[in-house]
Amino acid sequence: MKERTINGPLLSRRFHLVLVHLAEAARRDLDFLAAQPARAMHSTRTRMKNLRALLLLMKPRIPKPERKAVATLAGALKDAFSGERDAHVIAELRAKFSGLRESPAKRSAATRNIAGDRTAKADASMLIRMVAKLGLNGLTWAEVIRGYLRSYRAGRKAMKACERKPGAKAFHAWRRPVKELFYQSQVLQPLDGMKHRRNAAERLGDRLGKMNDLYLIHGVAKKSRAADSVKQIAKLQRARQPGIFKAAAKLFDGRPREIERALQRCVKFHPTITAQAVRQS
Repeated sequence: MKERTINGPLLSRRFHLVLVHLAEAARRDLDFLAAQPARAMHSTRTRMKNLRALLLLMKPRIPKPERKAVATLAGALKDAFSGERDAHVIAELRAKFSGLRESPAKRSAATRNIAGDRTAKADASMLIRMVAKLGLNGLTWAEVIRGYLRSYRAGRKAMKACERKPGAKAFHAWRRPVKELFYQSQVLQPLDGMKHRRNAAERLGDRLGKMNDLYLIHGVAKKSRAADSVKQIAKLQRARQPGIFKAAAKLFDGRPREIERALQRCVKFHPTITAQAVRQS
Protein backbone atom coordinates (compact mmCIF):
# COMPACT_ATOMS: atom_id res chain seq x y z
CA MET A 1 0.00 0.00 0.00
CA LYS A 2 1.41 3.38 -0.96
CA GLU A 3 1.44 5.57 2.14
CA ARG A 4 1.58 8.70 0.00
CA THR A 5 -1.64 7.78 -1.77
CA ILE A 6 -3.55 6.77 1.38
CA ASN A 7 -2.45 9.20 4.06
CA GLY A 8 -0.63 12.00 2.27
CA PRO A 9 -1.31 15.71 2.86
CA LEU A 10 -2.70 15.97 -0.67
CA LEU A 11 -5.99 14.39 0.42
CA SER A 12 -6.43 16.93 3.22
CA ARG A 13 -5.63 19.78 0.84
CA ARG A 14 -8.10 18.58 -1.79
CA PHE A 15 -10.97 18.34 0.66
CA HIS A 16 -10.09 21.71 2.12
CA LEU A 17 -10.11 23.32 -1.33
CA VAL A 18 -13.52 21.83 -2.11
CA LEU A 19 -14.99 23.15 1.16
CA VAL A 20 -13.57 26.63 0.57
CA HIS A 21 -14.85 26.57 -3.01
CA LEU A 22 -18.39 25.76 -1.83
CA ALA A 23 -18.38 28.54 0.76
CA GLU A 24 -16.99 31.12 -1.69
CA ALA A 25 -19.40 30.10 -4.45
CA ALA A 26 -22.35 30.46 -2.06
CA ARG A 27 -21.23 33.99 -1.19
CA ARG A 28 -21.08 34.85 -4.90
CA ASP A 29 -24.54 33.35 -5.43
CA LEU A 30 -25.98 35.72 -2.83
CA ASP A 31 -24.88 38.74 -4.89
CA PHE A 32 -27.61 37.76 -7.39
CA LEU A 33 -30.47 37.71 -4.88
CA ALA A 34 -31.97 40.90 -6.25
CA ALA A 35 -31.65 40.04 -9.95
CA GLN A 36 -32.22 36.26 -9.84
CA PRO A 37 -33.65 35.39 -6.42
CA ALA A 38 -34.90 31.87 -7.20
CA ARG A 39 -31.63 30.80 -8.77
CA ALA A 40 -29.50 32.41 -6.04
CA MET A 41 -31.49 30.81 -3.23
CA HIS A 42 -31.49 27.37 -4.85
CA SER A 43 -27.74 27.47 -5.52
CA THR A 44 -26.96 28.63 -1.99
CA ARG A 45 -29.11 25.94 -0.42
CA THR A 46 -27.56 23.26 -2.64
CA ARG A 47 -24.00 24.31 -1.81
CA MET A 48 -24.70 24.35 1.92
CA LYS A 49 -26.19 20.84 1.81
CA ASN A 50 -23.12 19.74 -0.12
CA LEU A 51 -20.72 21.33 2.36
CA ARG A 52 -22.41 19.75 5.38
CA ALA A 53 -22.44 16.34 3.69
CA LEU A 54 -18.69 16.52 2.99
CA LEU A 55 -17.92 17.49 6.58
CA LEU A 56 -19.15 14.03 7.57
CA LEU A 57 -16.34 12.43 5.56
CA MET A 58 -13.65 14.19 7.55
CA LYS A 59 -15.32 14.09 10.96
CA PRO A 60 -12.33 12.65 12.90
CA ARG A 61 -10.00 15.43 11.69
CA ILE A 62 -12.10 18.44 12.73
CA PRO A 63 -12.49 19.22 16.45
CA LYS A 64 -16.16 18.98 17.42
CA PRO A 65 -16.61 22.69 18.33
CA GLU A 66 -15.27 23.86 14.95
CA ARG A 67 -17.18 21.21 13.02
CA LYS A 68 -20.41 22.00 14.83
CA ALA A 69 -19.95 25.75 14.29
CA VAL A 70 -19.39 25.32 10.54
CA ALA A 71 -22.30 22.88 10.17
CA THR A 72 -24.61 25.16 12.16
CA LEU A 73 -23.74 28.23 10.10
CA ALA A 74 -24.13 26.31 6.84
CA GLY A 75 -27.48 25.05 8.09
CA ALA A 76 -28.59 28.58 8.95
CA LEU A 77 -27.70 29.75 5.44
CA LYS A 78 -29.64 26.84 3.93
CA ASP A 79 -32.66 27.48 6.13
CA ALA A 80 -32.62 31.23 5.58
CA PHE A 81 -34.54 30.68 2.36
CA SER A 82 -36.62 27.63 3.32
CA GLY A 83 -39.78 29.67 3.82
CA GLU A 84 -39.53 31.29 0.41
CA ARG A 85 -38.69 27.98 -1.22
CA ASP A 86 -41.75 26.31 0.36
CA ALA A 87 -43.98 29.23 -0.60
CA HIS A 88 -42.81 28.95 -4.21
CA VAL A 89 -43.49 25.19 -4.26
CA ILE A 90 -46.94 25.64 -2.73
CA ALA A 91 -47.82 28.35 -5.25
CA GLU A 92 -46.83 26.07 -8.13
CA LEU A 93 -48.73 23.09 -6.75
CA ARG A 94 -51.84 25.12 -5.99
CA ALA A 95 -52.28 25.69 -9.71
CA LYS A 96 -52.51 21.94 -10.29
CA PHE A 97 -55.50 21.46 -7.99
CA SER A 98 -58.67 23.31 -8.91
CA GLY A 99 -59.88 23.45 -5.31
CA LEU A 100 -56.71 25.23 -4.18
CA ARG A 101 -56.24 27.86 -6.86
CA GLU A 102 -56.03 31.40 -5.55
CA SER A 103 -57.65 34.30 -7.31
CA PRO A 104 -55.28 36.97 -8.66
CA ALA A 105 -56.67 39.38 -6.06
CA LYS A 106 -55.45 37.17 -3.24
CA ARG A 107 -51.97 36.80 -4.60
CA SER A 108 -49.46 39.20 -3.14
CA ALA A 109 -46.23 39.99 -4.92
CA ALA A 110 -43.24 38.59 -3.09
CA THR A 111 -40.82 41.21 -1.86
CA ARG A 112 -37.19 40.63 -0.97
CA ASN A 113 -36.28 40.68 2.69
CA ILE A 114 -33.37 43.12 2.40
CA ALA A 115 -32.31 42.77 6.04
CA GLY A 116 -32.41 38.99 5.73
CA ASP A 117 -30.31 39.15 2.56
CA ARG A 118 -27.68 41.23 4.34
CA THR A 119 -27.58 38.73 7.21
CA ALA A 120 -27.17 35.84 4.78
CA LYS A 121 -24.28 37.59 3.02
CA ALA A 122 -22.58 38.31 6.34
CA ASP A 123 -23.03 34.68 7.39
CA ALA A 124 -21.59 33.46 4.09
CA SER A 125 -18.53 35.69 4.52
CA MET A 126 -18.07 34.38 8.05
CA LEU A 127 -18.41 30.81 6.77
CA ILE A 128 -15.58 31.37 4.30
CA ARG A 129 -13.32 32.51 7.13
CA MET A 130 -14.29 29.58 9.34
CA VAL A 131 -13.78 26.99 6.60
CA ALA A 132 -10.44 28.53 5.64
CA LYS A 133 -9.20 27.91 9.19
CA LEU A 134 -10.24 24.27 9.35
CA GLY A 135 -7.36 21.91 9.92
CA LEU A 136 -7.67 18.58 8.16
CA ASN A 137 -4.09 17.48 8.66
CA GLY A 138 -3.60 13.75 8.55
CA LEU A 139 -6.90 12.90 6.88
CA THR A 140 -6.74 9.35 5.51
CA TRP A 141 -8.72 7.46 2.91
CA ALA A 142 -9.64 4.95 5.62
CA GLU A 143 -11.37 7.73 7.57
CA VAL A 144 -13.12 9.03 4.46
CA ILE A 145 -14.38 5.55 3.60
CA ARG A 146 -15.68 5.03 7.15
CA GLY A 147 -17.51 8.34 6.95
CA TYR A 148 -19.04 7.35 3.63
CA LEU A 149 -20.26 4.05 5.04
CA ARG A 150 -21.85 5.85 8.00
CA SER A 151 -23.94 7.84 5.53
CA TYR A 152 -24.80 4.71 3.57
CA ARG A 153 -25.95 2.90 6.71
CA ALA A 154 -27.93 5.96 7.83
CA GLY A 155 -29.74 5.94 4.50
CA ARG A 156 -30.56 2.23 4.78
CA LYS A 157 -31.79 2.70 8.36
CA ALA A 158 -34.06 5.58 7.31
CA MET A 159 -35.36 3.46 4.43
CA LYS A 160 -36.37 0.65 6.78
CA ALA A 161 -38.07 3.14 9.10
CA CYS A 162 -40.03 4.46 6.13
CA GLU A 163 -40.99 0.96 5.03
CA ARG A 164 -42.34 0.22 8.52
CA LYS A 165 -44.27 3.46 8.89
CA PRO A 166 -44.39 5.70 5.80
CA GLY A 167 -45.46 9.27 6.43
CA ALA A 168 -44.43 12.91 6.14
CA LYS A 169 -41.82 12.77 8.93
CA ALA A 170 -40.33 9.48 7.78
CA PHE A 171 -39.97 10.53 4.14
CA HIS A 172 -38.54 13.92 5.14
CA ALA A 173 -36.03 12.34 7.53
CA TRP A 174 -35.01 9.82 4.88
CA ARG A 175 -34.22 12.44 2.27
CA ARG A 176 -31.35 14.00 4.21
CA PRO A 177 -29.02 10.95 4.33
CA VAL A 178 -29.91 10.20 0.71
CA LYS A 179 -28.84 13.71 -0.35
CA GLU A 180 -25.70 13.43 1.79
CA LEU A 181 -24.84 10.17 0.04
CA PHE A 182 -25.42 11.88 -3.32
CA TYR A 183 -22.98 14.72 -2.58
CA GLN A 184 -20.41 12.37 -1.09
CA SER A 185 -20.62 9.96 -4.04
CA GLN A 186 -20.26 12.92 -6.40
CA VAL A 187 -17.06 14.20 -4.84
CA LEU A 188 -15.59 10.69 -4.57
CA GLN A 189 -16.03 9.84 -8.26
CA PRO A 190 -14.51 7.95 -10.03
CA LEU A 191 -13.81 5.54 -7.14
CA ASP A 192 -15.41 2.12 -7.45
CA GLY A 193 -19.23 2.23 -7.49
CA MET A 194 -19.49 5.98 -6.94
CA LYS A 195 -21.06 6.84 -10.29
CA HIS A 196 -23.79 4.24 -9.80
CA ARG A 197 -24.55 5.41 -6.25
CA ARG A 198 -24.44 9.07 -7.26
CA ASN A 199 -27.01 8.51 -10.02
CA ALA A 200 -29.17 6.27 -7.84
CA ALA A 201 -29.07 8.74 -4.92
CA GLU A 202 -29.99 11.60 -7.25
CA ARG A 203 -32.98 9.66 -8.59
CA LEU A 204 -34.17 8.67 -5.13
CA GLY A 205 -33.57 12.16 -3.72
CA ASP A 206 -35.67 13.71 -6.48
CA ARG A 207 -38.53 11.30 -5.82
CA LEU A 208 -38.38 11.90 -2.09
CA GLY A 209 -38.33 15.65 -2.75
CA LYS A 210 -41.50 15.41 -4.83
CA MET A 211 -43.14 13.34 -2.12
CA ASN A 212 -42.22 15.94 0.49
CA ASP A 213 -43.71 18.65 -1.72
CA LEU A 214 -46.94 16.67 -1.88
CA TYR A 215 -47.01 16.57 1.92
CA LEU A 216 -46.57 20.35 1.92
CA ILE A 217 -49.55 20.95 -0.35
CA HIS A 218 -51.51 18.25 1.50
CA GLY A 219 -51.22 20.33 4.65
CA VAL A 220 -52.44 23.40 2.79
CA ALA A 221 -55.41 21.45 1.38
CA LYS A 222 -56.39 20.21 4.84
CA LYS A 223 -56.27 23.72 6.30
CA SER A 224 -58.36 24.97 3.39
CA ARG A 225 -60.84 22.12 3.95
CA ALA A 226 -60.61 21.27 0.27
CA ALA A 227 -61.79 17.66 0.60
CA ASP A 228 -61.51 16.81 -3.10
CA SER A 229 -57.95 18.13 -3.27
CA VAL A 230 -57.01 16.22 -0.10
CA LYS A 231 -58.20 12.99 -1.72
CA GLN A 232 -56.40 13.80 -4.98
CA ILE A 233 -53.12 14.48 -3.20
CA ALA A 234 -53.38 11.38 -1.02
CA LYS A 235 -53.93 9.30 -4.16
CA LEU A 236 -50.79 10.79 -5.74
CA GLN A 237 -48.80 10.06 -2.60
CA ARG A 238 -49.83 6.41 -2.63
CA ALA A 239 -49.00 6.17 -6.33
CA ARG A 240 -45.48 7.54 -5.77
CA GLN A 241 -44.47 5.14 -3.00
CA PRO A 242 -43.65 2.10 -5.20
CA GLY A 243 -41.36 4.21 -7.39
CA ILE A 244 -39.56 5.53 -4.32
CA PHE A 245 -38.86 2.08 -2.90
CA LYS A 246 -37.86 0.78 -6.33
CA ALA A 247 -35.26 3.56 -6.60
CA ALA A 248 -34.13 2.83 -3.04
CA ALA A 249 -33.56 -0.84 -3.87
CA LYS A 250 -31.10 0.20 -6.59
CA LEU A 251 -29.22 2.57 -4.29
CA PHE A 252 -29.02 0.29 -1.27
CA ASP A 253 -28.41 -2.98 -3.10
CA GLY A 254 -24.87 -3.39 -1.75
CA ARG A 255 -23.66 -4.65 1.60
CA PRO A 256 -21.62 -2.04 3.52
CA ARG A 257 -18.73 -4.46 4.06
CA GLU A 258 -18.57 -5.27 0.36
CA ILE A 259 -18.59 -1.56 -0.51
CA GLU A 260 -15.82 -0.99 2.03
CA ARG A 261 -13.63 -3.73 0.56
CA ALA A 262 -14.19 -2.47 -2.99
CA LEU A 263 -13.21 1.08 -2.02
CA GLN A 264 -10.16 -0.08 -0.12
CA ARG A 265 -9.00 -2.10 -3.14
CA CYS A 266 -9.57 0.86 -5.46
CA VAL A 267 -7.58 3.22 -3.26
CA LYS A 268 -4.78 0.68 -2.76
CA PHE A 269 -4.33 -0.66 -6.27
CA HIS A 270 -5.57 2.16 -8.53
CA PRO A 271 -3.74 5.37 -7.58
CA THR A 272 -4.46 6.91 -10.99
CA ILE A 273 -8.22 6.57 -10.44
CA THR A 274 -7.90 7.70 -6.80
CA ALA A 275 -5.99 10.81 -7.90
CA GLN A 276 -9.05 11.95 -9.90
CA ALA A 277 -11.34 11.99 -6.84
CA VAL A 278 -12.12 14.99 -4.61
CA ARG A 279 -12.29 17.83 -7.07
CA GLN A 280 -14.17 21.11 -7.05
CA SER A 281 -17.68 20.68 -8.42
